Amino acid sequence: MPVVLDGKATTGKVMEELGAQVEALSERGVTPGLALVLTGTDKYSARYVRLKKKRAESIGIYTEFHHLEETTDEELGALIQRLNQDPKIHGIMVQLPLAEGLDELKAVNTIAPEKDVDGLSPNTLGRLLMGEECYPPAGVEAIAELFKRYGLEMEYKHWLVVGDSNFLSKPLAAYLMNKRLNVTTAGPNCPHIPELAKTADVISVEIQKKHFITADMVKEGVILIDNGNNYEGSKVFGDVDPSAYEKASAYTPVPGGTGPMLIAMLLRNTVRAASAASGV
Repeated sequence: MPVVLDGKATTGKVMEELGAQVEALSERGVTPGLALVLTGTDKYSARYVRLKKKRAESIGIYTEFHHLEETTDEELGALIQRLNQDPKIHGIMVQLPLAEGLDELKAVNTIAPEKDVDGLSPNTLGRLLMGEECYPPAGVEAIAELFKRYGLEMEYKHWLVVGDSNFLSKPLAAYLMNKRLNVTTAGPNCPHIPELAKTADVISVEIQKKHFITADMVKEGVILIDNGNNYEGSKVFGDVDPSAYEKASAYTPVPGGTGPMLIAMLLRNTVRAASAASGV
């Protein structure tokens, strides 16, 4: 039977550990602070940011929620610059996508590297590519954490990273390459994905194509990391067809795999940033 990499259960353990770390920092006079910045009026983004706020506060992290329903690049940049200078704030999270008309690259590039706990700025991604210290994107850390918690080796395996996003697939490929692993990348429209998948020991897929990876594409014992989110009404489906699970040694389900861990990884980076800033 394959191992189910349970993101919900792992998130619970991580949050419990973070709560203890926040309490220990508090005893030394340090309260981790996270600023959450939302632009526009999208109700789903607003709901997700409020969930991040609620989770952060549940373990004692100080939060500020800045909701700019109408704003300009200049106003958004000024807010981020102010947060960069605020000693109460150790991490800044700018929810993407921004409201229509705003420059995402300009916004995330304004975040100070030491406060880029969501790992989205060009500075952070450059550091990740060069193998330097930084806070990797939450999706990358979620995958690494699941491997660690379930005792799976990342090394000595051929990885296939299917996708080309700046917030997961590209940084994941860089992260793996800096570990000197055997990594193959493929964009969402690469015609060779079925052929490449047959050779991979681990497949990370994030192309938003429901059940694209099927059983006939993968070999026995493969580890499947499904980062897809394909909504049909109230239901969500991954990029991996469940038929492929039978050939896997381990897999992340959708829902309940990497997704639940994203907030926990953001909060862990915030706690790390607070510890680094205070020197404790």
